[in-house]
Amino acid sequence: MLCKKMMKGVKFMDLLKKYIKRNKIPYFISVLFAILGVISNLFVYIILSKIIISLIDSSQDFYYYINKIFLILSCLVIKEVFMFLSTMISHKTAYQIIRDIRKSLMEKLFNMPLGDILNESTGKLKDIIVNQVDNTETTLAHMIPEMTANLVGPIILFVYMLILDYRLSLISLIPLVIGGFFMAGPMKRMKVKFPQAVKISQNMNNSVVEYINGIEVIKTFNQGEKSYKKYSDNVYKKANYYYDWMGENTRDYAISMSIAPVGILTIIPFGLYFCMNGSLDGGVFLTLIILSFGTIQNIMRVMTFEDDIGRMSTIFEEIKNILSARELSHKNANLDIKNYNIEMKNVDFSYEKDKQVLNNININIEEGSVNALVGESGSGKSTIAKLISGFWDVDSGSISIGNVNIKDMSLEKLSTIISYVAQDNFLFDMSIKDNIRIGNENASDEEIIEVCKKSACHDFIMKLSDGYDTRVGEAGKHLSGGERQRISIARAMIKNAPIVILDEATSYIDPENEALIQDAISELVRGKTLIIIAHRLKTITDVDNIFVIKNGELACKGSHEELLKESKDYHELWATALKGEENA
Repeated sequence: MLCKKMMKGVKFMDLLKKYIKRNKIPYFISVLFAILGVISNLFVYIILSKIIISLIDSSQDFYYYINKIFLILSCLVIKEVFMFLSTMISHKTAYQIIRDIRKSLMEKLFNMPLGDILNESTGKLKDIIVNQVDNTETTLAHMIPEMTANLVGPIILFVYMLILDYRLSLISLIPLVIGGFFMAGPMKRMKVKFPQAVKISQNMNNSVVEYINGIEVIKTFNQGEKSYKKYSDNVYKKANYYYDWMGENTRDYAISMSIAPVGILTIIPFGLYFCMNGSLDGGVFLTLIILSFGTIQNIMRVMTFEDDIGRMSTIFEEIKNILSARELSHKNANLDIKNYNIEMKNVDFSYEKDKQVLNNININIEEGSVNALVGESGSGKSTIAKLISGFWDVDSGSISIGNVNIKDMSLEKLSTIISYVAQDNFLFDMSIKDNIRIGNENASDEEIIEVCKKSACHDFIMKLSDGYDTRVGEAGKHLSGGERQRISIARAMIKNAPIVILDEATSYIDPENEALIQDAISELVRGKTLIIIAHRLKTITDVDNIFVIKNGELACKGSHEELLKESKDYHELWATALKGEENA
């Protein structure tokens, strides 16, 4: 058990060192300034001891004390200057580290399989990337420079005390050791309590996200009270948990903080004894009393960081879990693709180990051809499209474009040659124009308008209050499903990628506009490789190849006419589609 805890601490420190190493120079300067600040403050205690001894001996004149007072003021001013510089540099460095951590997390999410990301709750990911990472800032800014300085300074002062009299110096540590014993309680609890506290906070965040995202359903089915109760229960659970935890810690902290600083109570009786038997000088005795205050004060400040260390350990464990998650098996090679023929060879795939979705899929798609994937819901059509797009890795077999395995391409390269439009494409909370320009950041306003006209969305855009400058709202909530789809299609078309995949991209669009968009798509993708997953079979009767997917396998392929004659599976799908339109 102990080994496990030690290993956890090592991993936490290894990850922390990784980011600190990138900013080691400013951290070194910050630590140096903090040490100089602490030493400047410790000089105050040394000067005070000399003043008191001089007062007792009456060996100095008035000007001596005036000079010492100015010297103390100078030390205090110097201390504040050094601590200000240290804090300023450390906070700037801490924000730099936070930026690096968030960059690493975002890059990691980009390289992870899509399914792994979708399986994580939005509230949890938001809590880690935003809240938990933010919570490290104060600790990163203060812990390293201040903890280091408050250890180095007292050590230097304690060495000086040992030189004066090692007996009293060691005796002065007894209350500190006892106080440290009581501080062990909160430290042990931190390892257990804080991870649970993080989970409780994430549950609360999840309930908030769920309430907001599902507000339409909540209102429709009058579930406001029930949904709010779920949120409020999580809030009270968090509050009660922290109340009980902090109550336990406060008791131990109070005891520790009462005992640790009273080293003077051990110094005085032993010091008096040593003075009475002639083994200790009175001036040295007084000096040690005063210096013990400075030593203990700084060490107590170090103890206050124990909570921060425990908190950092848990937070970095959460960060590490994301950063160590599996990635898509893509190389960083920027290979030259000579053609855009697509080949799936003996492809097997499963989202879960015991639930295979695709079995021995073999598909060849020629460059410049128009192709359709059809089949019943859950047959594996969309999975094939997403595998080609590089959202997941195949379990076995291979997918190649232009005779190059997509695993040998970088994800950036793969994304430049494929435009993927899903049924529910995400729109960012910015203008329509900027959402479309994501497809091609160099596109002019005229090009955007032209592609929108061909995607049957120009007319409705112009009816909006700000036209192309209209903000779409979070996830495009200010627009209808059909409007979002048309804008997503326009965004994919302006990308001008050689391979276009439309995964039920027109499912929310009415039949009249769908026919117009299909004609526009045919014109826009002329000469490109097009893969369509259609919910209306009438829209794909003119494609070059239709691939029928059944229970995760390729049942048959051919043209519309060929399949109607030769394939029972396709004939049934066609009959079902015609029946559905008659009943519509």
